[in-house]
Amino acid sequence: MRKLSFAVLACLMSLPLAAARRSDTPKAEDKAKAEVIVGCSDTKLYHKANCKWVKEIEKAGTRVDFKSVAEAKKAGMKPCEDCKPGN
Repeated sequence: MRKLSFAVLACLMSLPLAAARRSDTPKAEDKAKAEVIVGCSDTKLYHKANCKWVKEIEKAGTRVDFKSVAEAKKAGMKPCEDCKPGN
């Protein structure tokens, strides 16, 4: 009886932790929304923040930040073929 009650207690104690872990992990959709999209006002292309071209955009002073890919598209920007933002 004692072994059974410890096993039941251990299972019950682990349930809230497992549920908390699942809810704390960001979903892919949330991660994509949180990503900064960097646009270039000269080329009218938008990039992921870690794209190799972002450094050049910053040097040229033509950087435009967007909160989402949809916002960049609405502004008439096209995706970079190297970093493929939005995929």
